[in-house]
Amino acid sequence: MPTIHILNTGRLDERESAFPQAVQLPSGDVLCSFSVGGGQYVHGGTDWVRSTDAGETWRLEGQLLPPTADPPSANFLKLSLSGDGRTIYAYGTRYWGDPAARFGERRGEAIFCASIDDGRTWSPPQVISMPDCPLEISHSIRPLSSGRLLAPAALLAHKDRLGEEVLVAVSDDCGRTWPSRRTVLRDPVGRLGFWEQKLAEFAPDRVMVVAWTVTLGDYHDEPNSFAISHDGGLNWGPRQSTGIRGQTMTPLPLGGDRLLVLYNRRYGAQGIVAALVTFTETAWTVHHDQLMYDAGAFRSGPSVGATGVDELASFQFGFPTAIRLTDGTLLATHWCVESGVCGIRWTRMRIDW
Repeated sequence: MPTIHILNTGRLDERESAFPQAVQLPSGDVLCSFSVGGGQYVHGGTDWVRSTDAGETWRLEGQLLPPTADPPSANFLKLSLSGDGRTIYAYGTRYWGDPAARFGERRGEAIFCASIDDGRTWSPPQVISMPDCPLEISHSIRPLSSGRLLAPAALLAHKDRLGEEVLVAVSDDCGRTWPSRRTVLRDPVGRLGFWEQKLAEFAPDRVMVVAWTVTLGDYHDEPNSFAISHDGGLNWGPRQSTGIRGQTMTPLPLGGDRLLVLYNRRYGAQGIVAALVTFTETAWTVHHDQLMYDAGAFRSGPSVGATGVDELASFQFGFPTAIRLTDGTLLATHWCVESGVCGIRWTRMRIDW
């Protein structure tokens, strides 16, 4: 039977931090970036830490991009690594204006910084052109094996259409220019929206997107969606259901048709679930799942009369992602509120499958 073994876990930051994402460099060092200030509401800038022992201990190295006071801005940038291991990208949203604005109300722009010295110094932020509306950027730039870069975002153009379209900006020159954008997810009948998009390349030029799926307007959860591109993100197949109602979800390819999937379960026994899944073009099959992070709480369902946007204010954990380390184990990170403090937790796992 497929099995997931939790080897160790710990906290790496306690400063009202959130939205971590890690990479392992060719040297073996692991870097992780995350927002600091305001927890999941993102009131500050982005810091980064380094581990030289596969995630067991961490050292704060600095602030990747600071916030500003006049005009007020905040940001959260997430890491990815180019295929040749020479460039680290830090990508996300820089918000402008009132940090107390609700989801879908904060104006922002898609930006990235880059490092070519193993994360010791970072370039100034560069803007990637996106439609002129609030954006949700919930994953790092996805470098493909071809060298292409895909920068994802969801459109939050109107309070009744939050997440009506997920798109990617495309660069074939290492991020110097982004001449085209491609639609990844959009419901042709206009009923569904897509939040917290994540991208994974599972074979050369074959890319999967997954997204938390909601009904537009009232934003009630539907089973998570996925779609597949066979040409490096330029064209995407139809939306399919994963069969899992799991809010934020991230796939990590394990080879062939196998995935490790991490997702949030915020109703019932709350926590972050780790699942072993096989997939086809149209469906997922879950072979094993278990709690990776036990939130120690139970919720029967959404509050009476509350929309999905209202429910966002009650969330106490999220944004699980994972990377495969060179020793064959996996390192996951996520944010969570523990003892009243929002911070970053890491977890090492081994998979027998």
